[in-house]
Amino acid sequence: MITVEIHKELSGRIKSLIVSDHSGYEEEGSDIICAGASTLVYTAIGAIQEMCGIDDFYRIEEASDEDSIPFSTITLPDSDLSDEQIDISQIIMQTVVIGFMQLEESVHDQYGNQFIRVTEITKDL
Repeated sequence: MITVEIHKELSGRIKSLIVSDHSGYEEEGSDIICAGASTLVYTAIGAIQEMCGIDDFYRIEEASDEDSIPFSTITLPDSDLSDEQIDISQIIMQTVVIGFMQLEESVHDQYGNQFIRVTEITKDL
């Protein structure tokens, strides 16, 4: 099952997004649920790089064999961002979160809840 964790500050600001594992819907390379999740992750990374000029804020570990688990994390920096960079990066992250929630809902409606789970974790970071 793909797990998606959205880490938010008490203010509602999204701090990080962690995505891991395979959905198990189909074998690797043919899994449309994994493809959807990967597209959302890569879109977030590309948009933040292009629109905010931020680098070194993400990590992607591809599965090297069938026993390994893919893992991606996007963590926005705590400092050195302008107000504009903060605003744009939040819009991008919120958009991607909506995408993950829609993916989860769509998959759940068609196939049940065993392929992807999205959770929000809010705390004072």
